Amino acid sequence: MNGLPRALDSAISDARAAGFHAVRIFLRWDRIETAKGAPDWACRYVTDTDLGPDADGDGIPDLWPGIPCDAGPCGCGYSADDRVGMAARDPHRLPIVLTMLGTPAWVRGPVPLAAQCPAAVMGRALPLARGEESAFRDFVAAAARRYGTVAYGFELWNEPDLSGCEAWAGTRQQYREQILAAARAVKEAGVTPGLVVAPTLERAGGEAMDAWMDWSAPVDVLSFNLYTTDVGDALEKIDEMNAWCAASPRCPGFYVTEFGARNAGPITCGGPLTARPGAADVAVMKRCRKRRWCRGIFLYALSDQNKRPDCARGLLDRRGCRKRRLCTIAKRFFRVGHLPFACAGCGP
Repeated sequence: MNGLPRALDSAISDARAAGFHAVRIFLRWDRIETAKGAPDWACRYVTDTDLGPDADGDGIPDLWPGIPCDAGPCGCGYSADDRVGMAARDPHRLPIVLTMLGTPAWVRGPVPLAAQCPAAVMGRALPLARGEESAFRDFVAAAARRYGTVAYGFELWNEPDLSGCEAWAGTRQQYREQILAAARAVKEAGVTPGLVVAPTLERAGGEAMDAWMDWSAPVDVLSFNLYTTDVGDALEKIDEMNAWCAASPRCPGFYVTEFGARNAGPITCGGPLTARPGAADVAVMKRCRKRRWCRGIFLYALSDQNKRPDCARGLLDRRGCRKRRLCTIAKRFFRVGHLPFACAGCGP
């Protein structure tokens, strides 16, 4: 859940009624702790998925309708407290996994020569500056103390192996030393269960996990994306990682962190291409359930309110209307007999 302003409360209620058991929320460190040592959990900020098309033609993406916006430096978007509170409050209370990422300006270091990054790298992807190696650990510790009663899992960064250094411009060693080091901060915060999820690779495999992981860090669950345009390939990858985990005494099991079938869109849209995306989701989720080391699976997004609506991965469309896909998953995977809403369209 990353933005998704339209009909958010009812959307979360629908997901809960359909059988979904958890929600994943991104917290942008670079937007929350803009000054060293002073994270502002109540300050609103806008993410990429809070922005929609350029409706007024001025060349700048516009906020989606429904985004709260007031005057002042914290005027538009949702704060960290808002984003967590939407899922944590009754009556649709859901357990939360917090994904924390984004290097603030005050702690950014240079791109290492060994990182093989393009000339232009987004600042939020930069590794930490020399002498500030503990900054992310401190932020994660503060987040664990603040949200540990409603968040059961803490995911350390996202997609550090993404091509073009889009999410992480440091080296693998820097990721292990600067980011994975925060795993101990979660444990030391004393939150329960305080699961640590990492490293969330875009291209999973046993060798890749070994390359990115510090096996001495108290990471409870590995994670990776399952982006493929073939359902058979998706099932094969789950079996491959399950076999690797079974053969590796260090493997604690894994989450499939981003997955979603699509029925349209370019090849760059992740997830298997299928005419029946709900049925494809169910097939992959059932394979996960039947494999010992597969701890769970997250669908990519609740809504199609993002810059790639043609990927058709969400359970709700850009207007906040329910897709049949939501009901297919509810009935065929969670075996929900009666849903409190219609299986397509808007309204009851």
